[in-house]
Amino acid sequence: MPKSYALMVVCPDQSGLIAAVTRTIAESGGNVLHLSQYTAVDIRAFFMKTHFETSEGFDVGRFEAAFAVLAESFGMEWRLLDRERRRRVAILASKTSHCLYELLLKHQDGELDCDIPVIVSNHPDLASVATQFHVPFFQVDPEKGKAAYEVDLEGILKDYGVDLVVLARYMQVLSGELVARWREKVINIHHGFLPAFQGAKPYHQAWAKGVKMIGATAHFVSDVLDQGPIIAQDVLRVADTRSVSEFIRLGKDVERKVLYEALRLYLDNSVFVREGRTFILP
Repeated sequence: MPKSYALMVVCPDQSGLIAAVTRTIAESGGNVLHLSQYTAVDIRAFFMKTHFETSEGFDVGRFEAAFAVLAESFGMEWRLLDRERRRRVAILASKTSHCLYELLLKHQDGELDCDIPVIVSNHPDLASVATQFHVPFFQVDPEKGKAAYEVDLEGILKDYGVDLVVLARYMQVLSGELVARWREKVINIHHGFLPAFQGAKPYHQAWAKGVKMIGATAHFVSDVLDQGPIIAQDVLRVADTRSVSEFIRLGKDVERKVLYEALRLYLDNSVFVREGRTFILP
């Protein structure tokens, strides 16, 4: 049966890239269904996302061998992904439920092309949400010490074959060692429009400053708190007559939207990272 693949390519910009990639796909028995590309001229970097369907005689091993030769000649970083394999996404959340509910409802409605095999929390509060959606729930205990707690956490992720971790208002800072092992595989939602108003109570800080917009930021987790490459952002204009509680209520809606959008883009193979920033291809 025909299969569908995604090919993601990043390399220095140069002539002949698109022709070389599409020719290799065609010669291997693939048919391009979608192609988007972008050149960041300031850093001379080329990005390309290709979705292609294979014919009956397509051999993935032969294609990877042929493409590896091409990639070496152009200095490419590349990934070939089986689009029929659903990524396994673990959700980590603490006590606040709105982002967790958003992802679970979108998944239930078929709007997220992934599996959600497990929910992990550092509190028991959201166990009932997991039960409602028939997802296994685990509580991990940071009080036992960060090293021991992260061993437990990674054990759960390994047991459930997790490919990606989403922090849906998970109020624990991950160690640099764990972040390095899961580089560009942990997405966080920050309840503020980064880089302004970092740290605790961003809505209170924003309200005290009389800001006219509030927002949310979804980003990859890095070893510097709230400074990872940004995937998605959105803002709302707010009047001076709004209270802090109204800021929080409105902000939750933005957080839901932004975290869902970031995960959707990741699952659609649209997110590229280069020199500490993201490039999003449609």
